[in-house]
Amino acid sequence: MSLQSADLKKYHYFSSLSESSLDILAKQISEVMFPANSEIIQEGSVGDSFYFVKQGELEVTKKTKSGQDAKLSVVRSGQGFGEMALLTCSVRSSSVRSVTDVILYKLQKKDFEDLILHESAFKTLLSRKDEDYSHFSSIKTLQPFQLLDPEKMCAVIEKMEEKEYHAGENIIVQGEKGDSYYIIKSGRVAVLKKKKEEQEPQQIAVLGEGEAFGEEALIRCDPRNATCQALEKTTVFTLLKKDFDQIVKPSFLDNIFPEDINVETCLDEYMIIDARIPPEYAEEHIYGAVNIPVEELRHQCASFDRSKKYITYCLNDSRGMVAAFLLKNRGFNAQCLRGGISGWEGKLVTGSDGIHLPQG
Repeated sequence: MSLQSADLKKYHYFSSLSESSLDILAKQISEVMFPANSEIIQEGSVGDSFYFVKQGELEVTKKTKSGQDAKLSVVRSGQGFGEMALLTCSVRSSSVRSVTDVILYKLQKKDFEDLILHESAFKTLLSRKDEDYSHFSSIKTLQPFQLLDPEKMCAVIEKMEEKEYHAGENIIVQGEKGDSYYIIKSGRVAVLKKKKEEQEPQQIAVLGEGEAFGEEALIRCDPRNATCQALEKTTVFTLLKKDFDQIVKPSFLDNIFPEDINVETCLDEYMIIDARIPPEYAEEHIYGAVNIPVEELRHQCASFDRSKKYITYCLNDSRGMVAAFLLKNRGFNAQCLRGGISGWEGKLVTGSDGIHLPQG
């Protein structure tokens, strides 16, 4: 049975079109079917069609700087995709793959261009959607949010604020109470830390676009342990602690209890990370644990094996939680040992016969 203009009116996209345009459009649209796990659109390819979904479910993904696929959205019956490359005359900005068997309506590029030329309301609707999607996509592909569910991303975007800092301006200050989580939209940030015996703070890291900071004080409920200062004009997204605690923290923080671990075989199953400083590790640590302080883990984990499972710990839970959050946020299978070393039921080592990986 051929598509009728009345069928098109059910779709939000076409509800404002004139009857004559709907009649023409109904003749131009073709119906196509794809089995589950089919790639409908490939990121970087040339756009040649606009699709809207008659039946089934599809997933939209985008490659991040680290090469992972960030899930942007799920497209279902009544929704469309593929219009942005046609509107902007650019290559596809994301990939679309079918999750289930799907039936799609397909409109070729030439017919799509004729439609937006004669129907200003249709073009306005799509342009507005393009702007909203571009904003969503640009934030979704920032490192802290790459693995966050699209539904939670919408909540994050509603809560986030954008702030600008000049070169040399402090964003957070060591010793102050932590009240926000920060994600760098553009610019560079120096991480400066002052130890008790030092007169001046030392630069321990430089963070760039897409990286986040400030989570340690929020997770541990401690004062800031370092100063973060803009090296150049820098724009950041900020998320208040209560919103971080409600949306982001539970998404990337898993716990494991000592009684759920087989201490005899755990080293075959897990890499155990002690997130404390070397003197604490040397005093006492879990047998076989690797010492990577939280301050170093953010950068060292880039070389970790993603096929492994990780357990992080400290004396109690605080630094272990931060370490597990940082790892899971980057796509690793990581859990925090509840109760820390004090709750461990296996062998403990005193002295320095474990492994310490120095800062690279």
